[in-house]
Amino acid sequence: MPYKVNDPDAPERPVIDDEQLKRMMNAKTPGFFERNRFRLVTIVLIALNVIVFAAEAAISLLAGARMGVSLDIPTRVLVDMGAMYAPLVQAGELFRFVTPMFLHMDLMHLGFNMVALFSVGEVLERALGRGNFLALYFVGGITGNAVSYMADVLAGGMPTVSAGASTSMFALFVAVALLGVLHKGNRHVFAQYSKSMLTIIGINVVYTFLVPGISVSGHLGGALGGLIAMFMIPAKNLRVPLPARVVVAVLWVAAMAWVVASPWVLGA
Repeated sequence: MPYKVNDPDAPERPVIDDEQLKRMMNAKTPGFFERNRFRLVTIVLIALNVIVFAAEAAISLLAGARMGVSLDIPTRVLVDMGAMYAPLVQAGELFRFVTPMFLHMDLMHLGFNMVALFSVGEVLERALGRGNFLALYFVGGITGNAVSYMADVLAGGMPTVSAGASTSMFALFVAVALLGVLHKGNRHVFAQYSKSMLTIIGINVVYTFLVPGISVSGHLGGALGGLIAMFMIPAKNLRVPLPARVVVAVLWVAAMAWVVASPWVLGA
C-alpha cells in the first residue's frame, strides 16, 4: 500500500540496508556460466586459441623475432609448434592434422577467426549440443588440414606451411547453412539463418581465391569437413538416419587412413 509522507498513522516502512540490497541484486543477476550456458564450448575454444597465440608470441620474442604491432609469428616458430608442413607429416608427425587449427600467423588472423567462431558458436551449440559441436569443430579442422596436406603432396615442388582455425570456421559456416535443411524443429527460423550464411560463405570463398597466401585447399577442405560432420555426428535434432551416419563415419575414417598412408600409396 502507498505511504503518505509525515503521516503519523502510517505503519513503519521497511528499511533495506546495503548488504540486503546487494544480495537482492546478485540473486537477480545470472552468473557467467548461466549467461553463457549455450556457448561454453565456444568460449573454451576461443580461450585455447588465444592462449596458444600468446605462447607463439612469447616464444617468438624469446627467439629474438621482430614482430611489430600485428605480432607476425615467424614461420620457424609455427612449424616448431605444429603447423601443417607435409614433409614432417610424412616423417610421422600425424599430430599436425590437429595442431594447425589452434595456431595463427598474426593478430589479425587470430581475431578474424575468433570473431567468426563467436558469431556462429552459440547457434550450433544450441542446435547440436556441446559434444556434437566439438566433434564438428575437430572433424572440419582435421579434414581441412588433410586436404591441405594432400594438395601439397600431389602438387610436389616447394611444400608450404599453413595454420589457422579457418579450416574449422568453414566447417561451422557450412554446418549453419545446413541447419535449415537438416534440423528437425524451427526449420523456418534456421532456413532464414542459412540463407544469410550462404552469403557469408560466398564472400569467404571469393576472399580465399583472391587474396594471396591463403590455403585454398585448407578452406575448401574445411567446408567439406563441415558437410561430412553434419551427416556423421549423432545429433538427435538432425534428420539424418543412423545407417547414413554410420556409413559416412566409416568412409571418413577410411579416407583419413588413406591420407595417412599416402606416402606409401603414392610412392612419395
